[in-house]
Parts: sequence; C-alpha cells; structure tokens
Amino acid sequence: MNLTCYFSLSRFLQLLKLEWSRSRKGILITFLITFGLLFTVFILESVFSYSKICNSHPSAYAFALLTAGFILSSLAFNDLGHSLRRHNYLMLPASTFEKFFSMWLLTCAGWIIAFTLVYILYSAGANALGHLFFSDRTYIAFSPVARIPVNAICYYLAIQGVFLVGAVHFRGFVFPKTILALLIFGMVCGIIFYFTMSDLFQTNPEFINEYSVLKNNALYKVWMMVRWMFRWLLAPLCWVITCLGLKEQEV
Repeated sequence: MNLTCYFSLSRFLQLLKLEWSRSRKGILITFLITFGLLFTVFILESVFSYSKICNSHPSAYAFALLTAGFILSSLAFNDLGHSLRRHNYLMLPASTFEKFFSMWLLTCAGWIIAFTLVYILYSAGANALGHLFFSDRTYIAFSPVARIPVNAICYYLAIQGVFLVGAVHFRGFVFPKTILALLIFGMVCGIIFYFTMSDLFQTNPEFINEYSVLKNNALYKVWMMVRWMFRWLLAPLCWVITCLGLKEQEV
C-alpha cells in the first residue's frame, strides 16, 4: 500500500495554503463580529451590572468559541453546495483524507488555538479599558485553563464533527439544517430512552436524593456509558462519516 495515495506532506501543505487563502476573509469577519459583540456585552455589563466584580470572561469565551466555531464548521466544504465549484473542488489533486484533514485543522484545532490566543489579548485589553473607565469595578483576569474554558474546548472537540458531517451532506443553510437534525435526533433518542428505561426510574424522593444508591442503579450506569460514548466516540465517528461522504461524492 502506497501511503502517498492517502497523505503527502507537500501536497497537504499546498491544499492547506489554498484553503486558508480562500477562507481567511470569512474567518477575519467572524473574528471582528464575534469580538465586537463580546466587547459590546462587556461594556453593557460594566454599565448596568449591580455587582462590583465582573467575571464574565469564562462564560463569554465558552459561548463565543462554540457558537462561532460551529458556524465556521458548517461553512466547511462550501464548494460542494455549488455545481460548478463542486466539480472543481472534487477534482483537486488531493486525497479525501487530505481534504478532510485540512478542513478539520482549520475549523477545529486551528480555531481553538487562534480563538484562545486572540481572546487572551482581547480580555486583557477589555479589562484595561474597564479599569480605566469604571474604576469602581473589579475585573477578573481570564484564564484559559479554568474549568469553564477547558470544558468548552472539550465540548467543542466532541460536537464539532457533527457540523462537518452536515457540511458534507447538506446543500445550503447547513448550520440551521444541522441544528434541526440534532434536535430531531435528540427528541427521538429521548423518547426511545424514556420508554425503554422507564421501569428503572424511581419516584421515591429519598431514592433520588441518595447519591450512593443512585450510583448502583442501572440507569446511572447507562448514563455513564452514554457520557463516555459522547466524549470519546462521537467525534471519531463523525470524522469517519465525513470522510466517507467526501469519498462517495468523488465517486
């Protein structure tokens, strides 16, 4: 088996350079809109908040990372939604894996690193301006290794692949279509889960409040298994489905 059929570093770097040159304007606009909205909310919080301690950076970081990142991910493989550009994209001299990996690098790992670095600079500048114009308030410095930012990154790594799947399989309006598909899927799974596991639910308040008993319940074990699958299996499964979807369209 010739591995260069699947991955060639020089070929991949050329593809990555091409994808970056085509998407950098959109990424720049996304950054400007995102941080413009974040700064507006920061100013409004400083003006109208009753608390003298402002510590909104962790939650703002999590919300912006997830929302803007998912929107960018839904715009990946945008050429597939246009007949002429779709043909040109599929005919690029690069393997399916290289096309997928370049998009994953830009919308997942690259987005997390770039957004985190820019947010650190933004939070430092916003706090400095806050101290300058609102000297009576205390602004907590942003820490990217705090619990909320780290959890946001973990959730992004787990869920982002779903939007890559949507970007490959949907034509136009990828973001709302993916959200709708997730809602329908969640409702169906919730209904199936409820009727399948309804006999395991306990209505006794003493049972529900007793954590040690709940841990030994079969429902708790099922929940732990689902959580483990969400953390470790969802993303790789979505990556495989994305690659297979690209492969099918090339054929």
